[in-house]
Amino acid sequence: MLENLISFICEELGCDESNVGGGTLLGELVGDELEIRELIEALENEFDTQLGGNIDGDCSVATLAGMIEE
Repeated sequence: MLENLISFICEELGCDESNVGGGTLLGELVGDELEIRELIEALENEFDTQLGGNIDGDCSVATLAGMIEE
C-alpha cells in the first residue's frame, strides 16, 4: 500500500518518488491546508475510502497508508 500511495501522491503533486518516503510529512509536500484537503479528496476517490477531516501537515505518508488499509 505504501508504495502505491507514494506513487499516487507524486503523480498528483508532480514530485519525484525518490524524495518521498513513509516518514515524509504532508506539510513537506504541499503548501497549505487547502492543498492538503485537495490531496486527501483525491486519495479518498482513488482508494475508495473516507479519511476524515483531521489530517494536517504533520501527518506522515505512512500514517495515511495505515488509515487507507483500515
